[in-house]
Amino acid sequence: MERRIVARHILRTRKFLIQKILHADDTPHAIALGAAVATFVAFLPLVGLQTVISISLAAALRANKAVCIPIVWITNPFTLVPIYGACFGLGRWVMASPQHTDSAVVLNELGQQQQLNILTQEFWRDFFSRLAGLGLELWVGCAIVGVVLGAASYLAALWGVSAYREKRRLRLLRKSLLRSKPDSIQVTRPADHG
Repeated sequence: MERRIVARHILRTRKFLIQKILHADDTPHAIALGAAVATFVAFLPLVGLQTVISISLAAALRANKAVCIPIVWITNPFTLVPIYGACFGLGRWVMASPQHTDSAVVLNELGQQQQLNILTQEFWRDFFSRLAGLGLELWVGCAIVGVVLGAASYLAALWGVSAYREKRRLRLLRKSLLRSKPDSIQVTRPADHG
């Protein structure tokens, strides 16, 4: 039963990717820039605002906005503790900040908070106050990860969209060539001179 659900989600994601992104009337650069913007914003500690921010930035930069929506949800209430924990650790290492036991407690509390109802005002008020307790180290780590993965996603999306479109163009060209050939090609042989 669970495999069917996973397979259905994979098919929906694939359909969205092919129909909305790879066949978009946008240049590969615009699509790749949308992926880069969304990836960068996805790693900023702005859960709840990331979709609006990434679409606004994509519009300002003339990037593809449709690609932002699925990418920005990389960080969500279920994945934010491991992602922000790693980003916080990176930020603390980069800034050479002293080890604080409070940060481990805050991350642990964020993990426990995932069990609460995310549709309540209490959840988000408490979530943002705990996130603010992680301070500048979190923002520095998130910015570094966002820039690096944003650049990588730009390059991967640019290559992927370009390669997909070229392969599709060649496939359509082959089909049109096959349709334009006559159904039967008659070959005449030279007469035997004997």
